[in-house]
Amino acid sequence: MRLTSPLWYLAAVAIALGGSITGTAIAAGAWDGVRSATIAPATEPVDAAGHTLAIFTDQPQDGREITCTTRPADKPEAKGDEVTAAALDIVVEQRGTDWHLLALRPEGKDGVVISCVPADGKADTALYGFAVVDGFESADRGATIGSVSLALALVLAGLVFWQRRRAHRAAE
Repeated sequence: MRLTSPLWYLAAVAIALGGSITGTAIAAGAWDGVRSATIAPATEPVDAAGHTLAIFTDQPQDGREITCTTRPADKPEAKGDEVTAAALDIVVEQRGTDWHLLALRPEGKDGVVISCVPADGKADTALYGFAVVDGFESADRGATIGSVSLALALVLAGLVFWQRRRAHRAAE
C-alpha cells in the first residue's frame, strides 16, 4: 500500500487526537479513588503497601510550603521519606470538613507514620489526614496511551511524507 494521498496526514492527526483524548480520560479516572476516599487522622500508623497514599489537610495554606514525610512507626528516630506534593487541589468533603489533597505517594508502604510540617517553622493549627486509595496506577497508563499514539502518528506522518516525496521524484 502506498501512502501518497494527503488524507493520510489527516489519519495521523486523528490517531494523535484519539489517543490523547483516550489517555486523558483514563488518567483523569485515576483521581476518582482520591475524590471518594475515606480520610483517617494522620496520628495512626498507615498500612498502604500496594496502594497509593494520599495525604490531606483541613486548612490549605497558600504561600506556605508544607512538607510531608513518612517513616517507619517502630523507628521514631529514622529520617523520613518526603512525599511528593500533589499536582491537583482535590477537595473531599467528609463529616462536614473539607479536606484538601496535600501530597501523594503512588507506592505506599506498611507500618509508617505521617508527619507534615511547615518549612517556615511557625506554628501550624491544621489537621492532617490520610487515605489509602486504589486505581491510581491508571494515571501512568493514560500517559502511556497518549505518548504511544503520538509516536504512531508521527511515524505515519513521516512515512506519508517519505512516500509522497519518493512518488514526486519518480514522476519527474
